Amino acid sequence: MDSNTITVGVLCIQGAFIEHIHKLTTLSSTDKHRDLTITIVEVREPGQLSDLDGLIIPGGESTTLSVFLRKNEFEQTLKAWISDKQRPGVVWGTCAGLIILADDVVGQKLGGQVTIGGLNIQCTRNMYGRQNKSFESAIKLHHPPLHAAQPTSAPPPFSLADDECHGIFIRAPGILKVNSPDVKVLASVNDDNIVAVQQDHLIATSFHPELTSDFRWHSYFVDQIKQHRYPQY
Repeated sequence: MDSNTITVGVLCIQGAFIEHIHKLTTLSSTDKHRDLTITIVEVREPGQLSDLDGLIIPGGESTTLSVFLRKNEFEQTLKAWISDKQRPGVVWGTCAGLIILADDVVGQKLGGQVTIGGLNIQCTRNMYGRQNKSFESAIKLHHPPLHAAQPTSAPPPFSLADDECHGIFIRAPGILKVNSPDVKVLASVNDDNIVAVQQDHLIATSFHPELTSDFRWHSYFVDQIKQHRYPQY
């Protein structure tokens, strides 16, 4: 397998999947990833998962996402793909995608959302308010690989320190508790509210990096795919 070629899927059901695809497409033209070929797959069928190196689960309405995942054995196929120890694909869930990856979800709707699980965290829906409470904020980064300056097409509407990034929160879920030392806290907001975590090959963010002009989270996601698929890289 060629370490300069990766295949990334974006679950194209709802949410800002077009923005994620744009970020991944643009990433190949940046200096850091100029020699990397990223094949992007618009995932709508469970059979498309088997050839992926990574998958992005965009935000949106978690109940709508759950209804889709229950169809065509998508839920079972995704669980099996995530837990495959021989060929671990890196998965990144944003907003509603975080809820899908959490082991423990507080305040589920009647009937419940699908939880693929894998992230040993407790989360809650709409912690930061409904749609009209959406906001932007500086996010504190706790993981040095995310500190590196990244190219942006436009500055955020406020100044940022070297260890901060621009965050957009839309009906965002909250991470209430990290239940294992295996879970790494990547970022927080308002001093101690956790908004990004990683456990092995699973990454989750409460906010929407795809809606900002900052490429660092997509760059980090791609780096994690390289490390998990090609440990010798």
